[in-house]
Amino acid sequence: MIDQSNGVTRRNVLLGGVGFAALSSLSPMAMANTSGPVTINFTDPVEKLRAHVKMVGSLQTQQVISFLRLNIYADSGEGNFAPLFTMNNLLIDHWENQGDNQFQMTKYEAGYYTELDSYKPIESFVNPFTNKSHAIKNFLLGPVPRRYTPEGFYFMAYKPNPLPLEVIGDRVFLATQSLESFQFPGEAGKTRYINSFMTFSATLADMQDPDKASAPAHIQLNNKTEWAPWMGMEGRPGGTVARGYGTKLSGLDALPEGVLDAYRQHTPQILDIENWKGFVTESS
Repeated sequence: MIDQSNGVTRRNVLLGGVGFAALSSLSPMAMANTSGPVTINFTDPVEKLRAHVKMVGSLQTQQVISFLRLNIYADSGEGNFAPLFTMNNLLIDHWENQGDNQFQMTKYEAGYYTELDSYKPIESFVNPFTNKSHAIKNFLLGPVPRRYTPEGFYFMAYKPNPLPLEVIGDRVFLATQSLESFQFPGEAGKTRYINSFMTFSATLADMQDPDKASAPAHIQLNNKTEWAPWMGMEGRPGGTVARGYGTKLSGLDALPEGVLDAYRQHTPQILDIENWKGFVTESS
């Protein structure tokens, strides 16, 4: 089906040249001179892959920067969560289009902690169960390779499982979940459990735009994980719960005021990836 008045086909309506998925009908929002709800079939492996990559990263070889604020709470399994602190989380992803719908991404990540709902960095926190003060260890992770192909996604360690893409109103949503356990490098004999959920959202207009290889996307994160070793929980049951929100950025200069200087002070490695030495994780 071709709308000659717009020069748009079923395959290029959302991704321009490669398509998002076959459409059974198109709304006035998506194309002029048409009617009916947007109904998208995400069954084509290539179109689904390219939509996923455009949402979370880029269809071109480029650097993609994202920033999230994570409010972190202690969950002891009894009563309400106990507020702990906030993390300013910076992700720098190097995307490479290798041709033939093969995409390689290398992720670097850093986070420093602040007072809850504040931008004021902290060096220590008070354990809400013991009332003891503990020094905080800021977060570093990377390099983490990920490969995206029509046949499947290949991730280091845990593997977020993409849920179906959806159009709701004038936005496209991509949710992922990771519910799994594994032996983490450097922790022989210890099983780590991951319960992580992310949701990416971009406007339908941006996903349609053929000139945008990377759709500006809002990001939400929720996860439940074990206590970090530096928290002094001493075998206490439970773990931390994080609620995060953020967005892709046009560059480091788009960070909130004062945040870039704080990264220079607390986790400067993320600003000097060329000299990042070896694989680093929170438990290193």
